[in-house]
Amino acid sequence: MMSIDRMAKMVQRRQGIGVKDKVVRFRGTTLVFRYNHDGYDIFINGQKINFVKTKDVNEAVRIYKATLSSPC
Repeated sequence: MMSIDRMAKMVQRRQGIGVKDKVVRFRGTTLVFRYNHDGYDIFINGQKINFVKTKDVNEAVRIYKATLSSPC
């Protein structure tokens, strides 16, 4: 059975409303990448923690993971 949230996103896409967010589990944390007009905002528990300037959600995830994995 499909979740209501996923079903709602499908309906919005059919009506031409873009739904650009992606949920990613990384190091035990659930991250939400949500598109805005300049790039992707990154949220943990509803709080914005970072921003990545790109139009591609997969690139935003790679950039975020690379910044956490790089040596300080």
